[in-house]
Amino acid sequence: MRRMVALVFLVLLLLTTCLTGCAGAPQSRESGATAVVSVLGVEPAGEGIRLLAAAEGRGGEAPFRADSRGDTPAAAVEALTNQGERVVSCAHVEHLLLTQTAAATLPALLSYAFQEPQQSTETQLWVVQADTLAESFSGEGDTAQRMTVIQSQGKDRQTFAPLTLRQAAAALAKGEPLLIPALSVGEAGLAFAGFALYQDGAITRWLTGPAALGAALLSGEKIHWTGSLGEEALTLQSTGCQVHPVWEGSRVVGLDLRCRLEGVLTGGWTGEATDPAPLERETAQAMLQALDQLQAAGADAAGLLGRAGLSNPFRWDALNGQWQGVFPTLPATCTVTVHVDQGR
Repeated sequence: MRRMVALVFLVLLLLTTCLTGCAGAPQSRESGATAVVSVLGVEPAGEGIRLLAAAEGRGGEAPFRADSRGDTPAAAVEALTNQGERVVSCAHVEHLLLTQTAAATLPALLSYAFQEPQQSTETQLWVVQADTLAESFSGEGDTAQRMTVIQSQGKDRQTFAPLTLRQAAAALAKGEPLLIPALSVGEAGLAFAGFALYQDGAITRWLTGPAALGAALLSGEKIHWTGSLGEEALTLQSTGCQVHPVWEGSRVVGLDLRCRLEGVLTGGWTGEATDPAPLERETAQAMLQALDQLQAAGADAAGLLGRAGLSNPFRWDALNGQWQGVFPTLPATCTVTVHVDQGR
């Protein structure tokens, strides 16, 4: 009898899991009459927001798209999931895209994500270099599928590290600026463009090109670098970037960055030695460009203060007390040592 009760309970549990769709791995697909949204876009709409939703088209079906409006994130989601044509689930959103003008809504969006049990705080956050997402969520392109490709590129090539809603909320709770991965809109659709600097409720700068690569290295991420290797691609990863304040008495008057990078030729060993000197100069210049951008904005979004403090913990109070005031104008030097694995 106990075995029968246990079996019935197990069957009911499995049925409940299948019906709710909340226990499985996140999926970007339409399942029957239910559209499981994997990408949400946010743009301003009067005093509220407009949500744009996308799910991948499967089995020859067209991609699912929908939009809604609301005075609050909760109201906009409610309107999106109750449109009557089909069941729309936002329980497994993988990517949240903001326009550059929607950055002011980030605190409200984070608050909603943490208060709503079905919303994942591991959703990846992006900023699109546009005032509207209409082009990104229209046409023949599959927005959800494109974001899956970009996510795969980030995972395999490590051009950037994802920023989750949980990580963004932790930084904002401490009053810290954020480097949010940025997307541009081109003929091929959405593409990684660098980083958006978020501070004081707005996007204040865009770090693109070498500055974006430099910011990634300053933050300890892997990147693809092709600058001095001609047609050879190289994966670089920071294995340590020490920050040494330059002191004059009790005043900080400069920064000395000393970074070590490990490189691996992605095309395999060619039998020819790679001279690291040009690469060391280029990566050092890229990191200084990124630092210039952060200093101009007065935003230590790469976490340099913490590493500067580690160089001499006994002077932490003096360093921390003057950091905010002196950081924007501190002259900096950067020395990079690159070890390239030739794959032998």
